[in-house]
Amino acid sequence: MKMAREAIEASDSGVEVPEIVEIEAHIREVAVRYDIPPILVAAIVEAESEFNPRAVSRRGARGLMQLMPGTASSLQVSDTFDPYENIEGGVRHLRGLMDRYHGNLPLVLAAYNAGEQAVMVYGGVPPYRETRRYVSRILRRIGRADLVPRVSSVSPHVVPVATTSRIDPGFTWAVASPSSSSSLTPSPTPSPSSPRSAWAERQALERQVPAKVERSAVAAPVDPSEGAREAIRSSRANSQGP
Repeated sequence: MKMAREAIEASDSGVEVPEIVEIEAHIREVAVRYDIPPILVAAIVEAESEFNPRAVSRRGARGLMQLMPGTASSLQVSDTFDPYENIEGGVRHLRGLMDRYHGNLPLVLAAYNAGEQAVMVYGGVPPYRETRRYVSRILRRIGRADLVPRVSSVSPHVVPVATTSRIDPGFTWAVASPSSSSSLTPSPTPSPSSPRSAWAERQALERQVPAKVERSAVAAPVDPSEGAREAIRSSRANSQGP
């Protein structure tokens, strides 16, 4: 394949190409920071460039997440062939799309592939064969094949953005620490109170709650018999008089 040949040529030319394991580790780190499921970022990288940092499309998109020059510039990515810069910019762009479409995965992926303008013009996933295949492929890759029929069988001309499929309210992905391999596996969890994950909510809560409680602030245990003894002492004092 063309991308594979480019990777070989880059290796032969002396350009250092990171190992896939290094790329995956960086994907986890950046995805967690932007509160994006790492499996989603990995699936996009796989579909866009097959993990080839030197990939260039016929339209001029470059790098692991295939950033166009204009998009890269707006994301402050100076070297699109640098895998770390490319992933940083691509995930930042993906975070913006997730926020704009409220987690509506088909629309997020369609906008990433065909552009936000196309999604707006067609009121949903554009009828482009390449885009629909792209969206369906990634949905299957991340374990959301249940959304695929709604991408391919419904005309985007009659499906407004507000009524297209969304992520199930009770289903989110675990956003684990960068060192956790389980972060690449989707897992059902209770729906959080906000679009952000429970991980983000915990982080915010930890910043608000003091790390420890001073001993003086903790009430001493109460002896239930103390009240009775105090009443007896008071009664004796009153009976003795001044």
